[in-house]
Amino acid sequence: MPVRQKATRYRTEFDDDDGSAALLAAAMGPPAMCVVFRVPDEDEVPAEDCERITLAREKVIGTLRALNLNVDQYVNKPAGDKIFCKISAPDTMLRFEAESQGIRLRLKEEHGGALCKFSQELDERDAFDKALDGFELFSSKEQLFIIKEVIYSSPAGDDGEGVDDIKWQQLWDEPDKIVCGMFGLHHDRMRLKLLNEWARAYGKPQPLELIREYFGEKIALFYTWMGFYNTMLWIPGLVGLALFISQVYTYPLTNSLDNPFVPVFACVSAMWASMFCQLWKNLENTRKYQWDTLKFEDLEQTREEFKSHPKTQEDEHVNAITGELDDFYFDEGSYFPPTGRAQVQLVTYTVILILNIIAIMSSVFIWKTVAHPMMSDDDVMVGSILFSVLTTIIGLIIDGVMDGIAELGIRGAMHQLIAEENWMTDTDHEDSIIMKTFYFKFANKYMSLFFVAFGVNNVPLFEEFYRCPSWQCMPVLQVVFCTTVTMEILYSLMVAHLFPIINKYFDSLADNSALKAKAGKVVQKAPFEEQEEWLDATPVIDLYKDKVYQFGYISMFGVAFPMVTFLCLIFNLLDMRSRALTLLSKNKRPDPKVAADIGPYQQVLEVFATMSIITNSSICGITSYGLYFYFPEMTLTEGLWSVVILEHLLFIVRIFCINMIPSEPSHARLVWQTQQDRKAKMLEKWDLTEPEDEQ
Repeated sequence: MPVRQKATRYRTEFDDDDGSAALLAAAMGPPAMCVVFRVPDEDEVPAEDCERITLAREKVIGTLRALNLNVDQYVNKPAGDKIFCKISAPDTMLRFEAESQGIRLRLKEEHGGALCKFSQELDERDAFDKALDGFELFSSKEQLFIIKEVIYSSPAGDDGEGVDDIKWQQLWDEPDKIVCGMFGLHHDRMRLKLLNEWARAYGKPQPLELIREYFGEKIALFYTWMGFYNTMLWIPGLVGLALFISQVYTYPLTNSLDNPFVPVFACVSAMWASMFCQLWKNLENTRKYQWDTLKFEDLEQTREEFKSHPKTQEDEHVNAITGELDDFYFDEGSYFPPTGRAQVQLVTYTVILILNIIAIMSSVFIWKTVAHPMMSDDDVMVGSILFSVLTTIIGLIIDGVMDGIAELGIRGAMHQLIAEENWMTDTDHEDSIIMKTFYFKFANKYMSLFFVAFGVNNVPLFEEFYRCPSWQCMPVLQVVFCTTVTMEILYSLMVAHLFPIINKYFDSLADNSALKAKAGKVVQKAPFEEQEEWLDATPVIDLYKDKVYQFGYISMFGVAFPMVTFLCLIFNLLDMRSRALTLLSKNKRPDPKVAADIGPYQQVLEVFATMSIITNSSICGITSYGLYFYFPEMTLTEGLWSVVILEHLLFIVRIFCINMIPSEPSHARLVWQTQQDRKAKMLEKWDLTEPEDEQ
């Protein structure tokens, strides 16, 4: 825990003592954190407990002021059961802390435009550019980061030594629960700008630099990816729409949605998936250079959960390379015999294996006992829909148990399992969650589609075959695919819009102001009171999930019902702006975080792109009759050979894409290197040096 110097270090000869600067800053609304204290009911809580809670609260507020933070107190009226403290930082403090914490700001274009660590010398030479959100130097994101770092530090005593820091976790714990909330306040000027230029501007490009400036690189990177995904989705979306129109036109002639263009769309889907992955890597690396996040993971801080884990060794383990004691260490271990982290991972893999078996067996059981008996040569609709609905519901239940539902405040079993694996950094922790989630979701989400497309006609179930009527599985696959994706979209709408309402309703039952509102009393609330009732933002790692696995549906099985791809495109375009609106008007402001890339989600996309070649080729040669329009006399053996040939051709196209589309953007790298060179020349000219990054 860092120790803060005496408060006088922030004062300068230009500070005023009459408070006029503070009043002006308050009028302008500086970025602020909000800490919410509980005020005990004197009629229900014993007097000595009320006094103890009051003293603890005043001690916290006194410590915050000793840290040289500006603290303004407000009591929520008329309930009077909470005290809101708005915490902001004076300008001189921001400059001091920015230098000590190594905050990087953008240099003016005349000095190269690179990111450079803040220093008083550079500031005096007016080297830094103005923040995009209108503040003179530090953006609201950077100011909130500094404030949070300070409130978790220790103030200096009269002798210059550190005194006790605030034990925030104890203040949150029951039974007293003195602190009932802490969050960064939205800054209305920038929030309204983003509402008008982003969330409500459906026809405009996303202002990604403004998003990054306000929310940080991690959220900005997600919306970069989602915008890119939606843009690329126009290709299969429009081709799929054209194919669907042709299917409607030819249906009276063939009595089937199969037509000569189905194999064409299958090839388009597989090639599109490969191009998407490679083009995204290029754009992602471009953002790394533009936002200068190249070294982020090397400089990432150790998680507090890792430090406090009972199995983490502190100053005990000798590093095999440096020969020095590691500050913190946890043994990676081995699988045979099971030791260390590997031992815990074996438990996670065992749980995943059991869930995959449940998903597979449930699909088999539902097909055999429910769906298949309801199908006939004349009607496969009811049985197919029922099969899809039941398997999707089981899949959503398994997802809920493992992933939890962030919008309802429910944590899943996967989070607990990964927590026991005890990863050192947030990136390692999230990477483990992403990959292990993929291991069970692949079977959980797509097993029913693989089963119908390639399994039921060719694999006996309990020593008997339960084939599609007349061996035609394409109509069944079309219904199952369309129903499954529709249910996934409906569920995502429930998660995004219905679940937060349910969560807020139950939270409001304990809120006096809500009870009074129900009684007909109008309660006027300040902005920070309203934001205190807003829900926490959905974690970024969860935002990717719906769209990444939607990519899997479209790339691997979109050929089954091409119109679904176009409908997903329309839904995504609306959903992207809806999520932005929720983030700005219904969610507390999330802590700004950095991310250099989308992590293992890139590997997941690569798996889907590779699998799309196999599934689309197999659907053309095994499940669909599209190739028979070109080769009417084709035998089953020739159909299998067509799968092999088409698959190899598509793999050649994939290899061609990987080699022709560079993952490393040469122009962005050149711009970044030019900026670094100009920055180095500027520092050399002024006889200054930039502090080295600490690892």
